[in-house]
Order: sequence, then C-alpha cells, then structure tokens
Amino acid sequence: MLMPSFSPDLDTLNEEAIRLDVCQSIEHGFFSSLCALESGLTPDEQRRMLEIACDEAGDRIGISLSLAGESMAENIEILEYAESVGATHALLSYPQNFRPATQEDVYDFVSTIVDATGLGIVLFVSDKFSFRHLHPSGVPFDAYERLADLDNVITMKLGGMDAALILECFERFNERLLVTSVVFGMLPMLVQNFGLQWSGAWTVEALQSPQKPYAIQFMQHLQNEEIEEAMEIYWRLTPALTAMAQVMAPAIPTGTYNWSLLKFQQWISGGNGGMTRQPCMRVYQRDIDTVRSGLASIGIECADPDDQFFEGRIQ
Repeated sequence: MLMPSFSPDLDTLNEEAIRLDVCQSIEHGFFSSLCALESGLTPDEQRRMLEIACDEAGDRIGISLSLAGESMAENIEILEYAESVGATHALLSYPQNFRPATQEDVYDFVSTIVDATGLGIVLFVSDKFSFRHLHPSGVPFDAYERLADLDNVITMKLGGMDAALILECFERFNERLLVTSVVFGMLPMLVQNFGLQWSGAWTVEALQSPQKPYAIQFMQHLQNEEIEEAMEIYWRLTPALTAMAQVMAPAIPTGTYNWSLLKFQQWISGGNGGMTRQPCMRVYQRDIDTVRSGLASIGIECADPDDQFFEGRIQ
C-alpha cells in the first residue's frame, strides 16, 4: 500500500517521499502497490499522488488506486485520470450513501464504472459495505456472478476472515477471476487447492524488509510446491503475525485503518513514514512498541528513534 507523505506542516504533498515509498515497494519485491487515496487528500492531491507514483513506477511495478469517491461521477473522473497517467487497476468501493435495494442496483452501479474505464477492476468483498440485506454473507453473489464475466473485471479481494465465505468465493469465481485472501494463514491451503497467485493489498512490510523478504519467499515456496520450506517461514513469522493482528484488530470493525500506524510499519524497513492528515487515528507508544517488537523478533530492526518517524525520512 502507498499512503501519502506530506511536508512537515502537512500542508503539501512530499513528492520525493512518495517516490521513495514506490521504490521501497519495488525493493520489497511486490508486483503492485495500491494508492490509498482516501487517506486525507484533496481531489487535486489524489491526482498528483497518482501521477507521481505512476511516473516513479514506470514499467517496474503496477500502480492501482482505491475508488473512494463520494459519488459515481467522482469515481469515474479519478479512474479516467488514473488511466491517463499509467495506473494498471483499481479496487472497487462504494460511496457511503450507496444503499442498494436489490442486487440489480449493485450490478448497475459497478457495470457503469467498469464500462467507463479500460483499467482492470478488483471486486472487493468486505463487510463494511453493509450488503447483508442482499445476502446473509454480505456478498451480493448474483450481481458479482454477472460482473465476473465483464472483460476488465479481473480479480476479487476477500477482506474478511470467514473461512466458509472465502471457500464459497473461490468455488464460485476462481475459474474466472484471480481471487485472493488477505488471511495469511490460509494462503497455503488456497494455493494448493485453488492455485492462488497473489495476496493484497495490505502492509506486507509488517512481515518483512527488502533485505529479508520473508512474505515474498513464503509465496514463492508455496507456488513452487515447496510446502515444507514455506511452512518453515510461516512459523518463523508467528511473532510478527501476532503483532500485526494486535494492532490491526481494533481498527477492522470501524471500517477504516490507522494509516499513520501502517506507515510506521513501513518506516521501520526504510519507508518514509510521517503522519497522515486529520481525520486519522493517533499513533500510540504502545502500538509502536508492539510493531517494533514483532519485527525485531524476526530480525528486522530500525536504529532510528521513534520521534524520527513523525518527521518522516525526507523533509
């Protein structure tokens, strides 16, 4: 994930710092990185961040964006701009006031967005969209079955932890879409049984550094059917996984993320760091200590004092 970096007074975007974080994504071994445009940016700044990220990435890594506009028109406008500057795909979301009465409403909304762009679209399964009146799982399956057949609907991100829901989505969609889960512990089963090819978008930096790319190696071993080697890495990562779950758990039910704390995870392994704008959650010392200790337990440490995170590496 790419989150914005600002000047020390949070007044303007810090272009050099954003470029650093793009380069960090490449150094980590990621195939793509998601611009979290919903993290305190004006519309003009959203466009500028996309332009900077795509320019720095070139053809070395894909750049995607989250569709967090408050209306259909806003989402289509940012999609058009993203496509013009070289973005590769976009993560579907829904405006906060979108309350579909039927699954047909969902299909109409998404298909209109899909028809407006040549970018790949990632269907997002998340409880924060409040679709349980359409299906007990919260997934509008009938609408997504139809959407999965559209040419540039390419993947499906499963954001929840429900194993039965994850299984049903893979059973329904895996022949047509690159379905993925963010549940790290389920990846061995999903690779073995469904040929899962990717996992994202999440802060993989909570589990690795460019010098110690444990999560990347874990996936490579799984895809090479080297299960013993993959599981050796998995159990080595247990303390870091525990730390990541501990700091993420309070935010998940709120439907948002502690963007600045996620940037702290990235800062430890060389990212720019720095706070995001209000509204944002505070970064408490207890969480800093949890992240530091989790990463230190797998050999990833940062000698810089915590205070330097709040300033950012590049001023």
